[in-house]
Amino acid sequence: MCGGFRTLSKIRKSMKTPSKIFILLLLMLAFLASLAWVGVRHLADILREFDHVAQVDLILMEGATNLNDLQLRKEIIFAKLSSSSEELAFGQANAARQQYLTDYVQGLREQFDRTIQQANEQMHRIDKLSGVPADLKASFEEMRTQTQEYDDTVQGIFKAVEKGGFQLSLEDLDLTDSRQKALSENVQNIVLRVWGLVHESMSRSQRWHQQSKVIFWFSLLLTATLGLLMFAFKKNLEEISKQKKDLEKLNLELDRFVHTVSHDIAGPLTTIVGYAAHLEGHYLQKLDKKGSDCIIGVRKGATRLTVLIKDMLELTKMSRIKNPYSRVLIQEVVDAAVANCDFMIRQVSATIEIERKLPEIVCDRIKVTAVFSNLISNAIKFIRSNVPPVIKIGWNETPKGYEFYVQDNGIGIDPQHYQEVFEIFKQLHPADLYGGSGVGLSIVKAALEDQGGRVRLESIPGQGAKFIFTIPKNLIPAKPLY
Repeated sequence: MCGGFRTLSKIRKSMKTPSKIFILLLLMLAFLASLAWVGVRHLADILREFDHVAQVDLILMEGATNLNDLQLRKEIIFAKLSSSSEELAFGQANAARQQYLTDYVQGLREQFDRTIQQANEQMHRIDKLSGVPADLKASFEEMRTQTQEYDDTVQGIFKAVEKGGFQLSLEDLDLTDSRQKALSENVQNIVLRVWGLVHESMSRSQRWHQQSKVIFWFSLLLTATLGLLMFAFKKNLEEISKQKKDLEKLNLELDRFVHTVSHDIAGPLTTIVGYAAHLEGHYLQKLDKKGSDCIIGVRKGATRLTVLIKDMLELTKMSRIKNPYSRVLIQEVVDAAVANCDFMIRQVSATIEIERKLPEIVCDRIKVTAVFSNLISNAIKFIRSNVPPVIKIGWNETPKGYEFYVQDNGIGIDPQHYQEVFEIFKQLHPADLYGGSGVGLSIVKAALEDQGGRVRLESIPGQGAKFIFTIPKNLIPAKPLY
């Protein structure tokens, strides 16, 4: 039967594999989604960068080039003004020539003013741009100031020439020439820096393009891996389907075994116990010591085997039978458990203390009753000699559930054996001294875990043991049939 339980346990563990694979697939899908999101973000960054190149860098480049061309046009106009002013200043031209030169200077003035207006429009376009580096903005502002100074100087010369008799001096030429050179150098510097900005933006776009390609290929590889996992998951489902059929078959065999134990083994054992008790009561004194010991041994062994079979049947029910959840008054459950252990309680004159009013909860009434019954009987078995046994029952509420405890003042358990006591057939003390089958605490553990609960132990050797178990709050009571 132990082999059957181990086989059943292996099948149940293997049936948990699909849920683990499903969680893994969900994580993989989430990772793929995050990669796709990163790829989209990179693509958006690339598009923004190209948009930046189109709207900022190219406009800056166009503006700087146009400003450079306009400045060259101003220099040409100034050169024409210089030659015309020289001829007008000498006054040797006839009246017609004089009038022609005057009109020509007026035309140059209008061309110069239009060039200034066009340069201002270019500067205005640049001013409206966002995202221009601060140092480049400062260079444009410096160019604006230099341009204004140059324009003011040339416009002053235009006014003087238009009044007549103005001859450019060396100081005028030097001042104009120096401002023209400074302005030209600044414009050329701006053009070079704008080109550098364009190249930098293109380099960033290329890097992001490479990163997007890496993400794309990695996502493709991960997708292929996910496909293989899906194929493995399908194979696993087929295996689980086969294991489910094996489990159903095993359950049928277990049902037959339970029926056999109940009728074919329990009946003869009861007969053996009865005959052994009759022999012990009527013929024990007629036998020698060896014979009487044999009779007593037969009765005790048969009794222990009967208890073991009863406990094994109980454990089988706990593992297989699913009872509906319902609202239960725990006080009624404890009263039923105490009634189940009444004979044992009277034998040792144990005292049951309930420390405060017990709550009403949703649980499996039958299994919780079995939990309290086994914990109370366990406390009665392991009492200390010459110490009146006291069993305390209490509870606490936690955010996620209810925590109950059964505490005794018996022999206690060493901490190194805390986990062992819940193993099936595990007995820390000789059965002749304390009795039992070693199944009771396994029943407790199975009954609680079936409801999503847990059990743990706190104990100090020689000072009693405290078994603490939990029942979660998320259990839903079954709907009534009518």
